[in-house]
Parts: sequence; structure tokens; C-alpha cells
Amino acid sequence: MARVTPLATCTLLAVDRSGREFPLTLVVGAPYETGPQEWACPVRLDGLPADLRDRHGVDSWQALQLAMRLLAHLLGCFIEDGGKLLWPDTREEIAVEELFP
Repeated sequence: MARVTPLATCTLLAVDRSGREFPLTLVVGAPYETGPQEWACPVRLDGLPADLRDRHGVDSWQALQLAMRLLAHLLGCFIEDGGKLLWPDTREEIAVEELFP
């Protein structure tokens, strides 16, 4: 997503199952048209090892939703593996459902 301006970002404090703390930034770019009835939406998760590809859909809405679902899924997997997500300023724990209602 290097050439794409982020549409939305959110930086959290992540704590992995070993207790290591690190910043975790969710990034979603603006959907763009790739062809007739095909759109893509850039997505990035800085802080976890993941080589994410743009999510493709039939329109910009679907591509954006698929990008958001991917981030929610990856964060859910991180928590299932023993990780925690915290708000950086308060260190209050946050659930994935609070980020993706």
C-alpha cells in the first residue's frame, strides 16, 4: 500500500502471549476500480508479520468490507493465540468487537 493514501488508521498497543508489547497499526486505503465490476481495497497491519494483499470485490463497498473483515479476523486470531489489544493512552483492554461493530 506504499502508493496509496490511507483512508483510515488506528494504532493500538498489542501484547503477545509472551508479554512483549509493541504498537499495532491497522491501515485501510481507499478502494479503487480495477476493471468492470471489480474493485480493490488496500489493507495493512503494521506490527504483525503479515503480507496482506488488496481485497477485491464487485464494488467499492464490498472491497472495503472485505478489507475490514480481514483485519478483524487477524486481530481475532492474535487474541485467540493469547494476545491482548490495549488502547495506547489508557492501557485499557479492547475487544475486536469494539473496533469492528
